[in-house]
Amino acid sequence: MPKKVGLPDFIKMKHDHHLVDEISLRSKTPVIRNIPIEKIVANQLQPRRDMGDLRELTDSIRENGIIEPVIVKPRDGNFEIIAGERRFRAAKEAGMSEIPCIEHDIPDNEALEMSIVENIQRKDLNVFEQAYSIRSLAEIYGYTHEEIAKKIGKSRVTVSELIRVTDLPEEIRDKCLQLGIDSKTFLLELTKMGDLEKMEAILCQYGKKPFSREEVKEQRKSPAAAPKSFKFNFVSDDKKVKINFQFKQEKVDREKVIAVLEKLIRDIRENKLKNLSDL
Repeated sequence: MPKKVGLPDFIKMKHDHHLVDEISLRSKTPVIRNIPIEKIVANQLQPRRDMGDLRELTDSIRENGIIEPVIVKPRDGNFEIIAGERRFRAAKEAGMSEIPCIEHDIPDNEALEMSIVENIQRKDLNVFEQAYSIRSLAEIYGYTHEEIAKKIGKSRVTVSELIRVTDLPEEIRDKCLQLGIDSKTFLLELTKMGDLEKMEAILCQYGKKPFSREEVKEQRKSPAAAPKSFKFNFVSDDKKVKINFQFKQEKVDREKVIAVLEKLIRDIRENKLKNLSDL
């Protein structure tokens, strides 16, 4: 059974200043205490979806305990995580029975704000996690883009652009994640294409050889090239008859042209052409 590791007497609890300051502004008496790990639950609105490799953090916690408390709020007899889910999960893996927490009772919208701020300031969120969590503030709690910008310390334009990224179809988003595309400007240009097939074609090219958002922009702005085709033209000796065929492929051999003409003759003989049915 893993040994119970607590904070050494000579080490004070460490936590990010921006979150501690935020808590201090909202409550002068946050409760800091150890909480049984089975009483702690994950936040369903946690913006971060990929917790990454926890092995190194787990080993550190197993050896030294948790130096930086997890921030939680009371919910239905348990404590829901506001910030610090990676530490919580690693502590469970390390076999800890309780962990140091800052207990802070705040509304759900403020809890989501703090969770987003913590992850963004740590640079723990990819661009899609940022985008969807910011959109949650707008959709669930009715915040304007300007209000969100002030709360998370980004410009209003950045907030609007991040929310626009969520317009990408799910399959395109998943493909971008697979390719490691985490550039907001690149994704915005992809969003502006507005056509699923064009987006897929761009990502297929990117998978073969990565390029910048400027290439996406150029392809978006340039008119689509007309597909190359093979044209067959026939003019009778007296110039009174013209027959034109266009094949939707670049190269067509002689046998293909003959086969098409023979089918046309059969259709005429069998009265299959509507405009010739009365002749």
